[in-house]
Amino acid sequence: MGKKRVLMVHNFYQIGGGEHTVFENEKNLLIENGHEVYTYTRSNDELKQSKLKMLMLPFSTIWSTKTYREVRRLIREKHIDIVHCHNTFPLISPSVYYAARSLKVPVVQTIHNFRFLCPNGLLYSDGKICEKCRETGSFAPALKNGCYRGSKIQTAVVVAMLKIHRWLGTYRKINYIFLTEFNKEKFEGLLHTDGENVFLKPNFVKKAPEIETAKEIKPKFIYAGRLDENKGIRFLLGVWPTLPDEYELHIYGDGTYRENCEQAAKDNKNIRYFGFRPQECIFTDLSDAAALVFPSEWYEGYPMILAESFAAGRPVVCTSMGNHGDLVETSCGGMTFDLMDQKNFHKALETVIRDNKVFSDAASAYYRKTLTPEVNYEMLSDIYEQAKHIQ
Repeated sequence: MGKKRVLMVHNFYQIGGGEHTVFENEKNLLIENGHEVYTYTRSNDELKQSKLKMLMLPFSTIWSTKTYREVRRLIREKHIDIVHCHNTFPLISPSVYYAARSLKVPVVQTIHNFRFLCPNGLLYSDGKICEKCRETGSFAPALKNGCYRGSKIQTAVVVAMLKIHRWLGTYRKINYIFLTEFNKEKFEGLLHTDGENVFLKPNFVKKAPEIETAKEIKPKFIYAGRLDENKGIRFLLGVWPTLPDEYELHIYGDGTYRENCEQAAKDNKNIRYFGFRPQECIFTDLSDAAALVFPSEWYEGYPMILAESFAAGRPVVCTSMGNHGDLVETSCGGMTFDLMDQKNFHKALETVIRDNKVFSDAASAYYRKTLTPEVNYEMLSDIYEQAKHIQ
């Protein structure tokens, strides 16, 4: 069969993130492999430019006539074979699915977060994991807490969207790409996760910067990411002074815990804080480190830094939960530890130092088998071939 004409759909947030990166990566991957790729994008910046759009947001989040009309026109004019959605919230809305279905074009939705299950999309509230809405099938806890942006009114808008489209069966009528098995299992109940319309495909990364891994690995660990509480940085700063002096911690990033990191670096000779640095600097430092350390306290989406670490042939030490725990355990490319368990964390660090080559080889092998652009393109092509329009 010929190369499919693909319409890539994405709603950009005001602040960029991993979903934006994946959208651009997959768009470029398809173009590089000879597909005609068209995009339909909206940006939350639109809300700053029009008071009317802001006033209409509670309604357009549930159903956007603009999206429906424009996507139908694009499908007809460009002879689109498949519509691939990344994020549709809040401006694009689920009306994009109906626009495609009305013209008998299959839809694939990549699940980057838990929005269909949880109004804030994180399954995380008040500083801890929260699955009350998913487990009870009711959004009452979210409404009570104002889980979306701390606003009960804005939460009510998201809840209305979710409840209406559940009632309409919208979410059972499209195809899905889940990034990990953990990610997929959370959707049991809302979807038939063993159905023919459900696929498993991780994100991909291009080869990490060409940095030769040192022959001698130091007892050094790298943290690179946002310095926020849910990322586990507080735990990391608390536990590191209990480790032997030769265990170094190098921290890269910025966020609400920046001052804490700066102070910890002053108080502990084995903690160094570098602030925000280019990726090349981080991977140069990682080249002779025992592992990347990722102590996140929530389920995450699909942390690209872990895939990039594997691409560089470096193991990961992370919490034994969520999508990151699934990735490390599936790949055998590192060690996991129980959240907030200092002894378990100590053991994970010791093990990854002792058996570093085993974990490094596993990380590299998993990258080559699963996370390269070439392998990922084959997966995506196969999904497009199998995707069926569900009436």
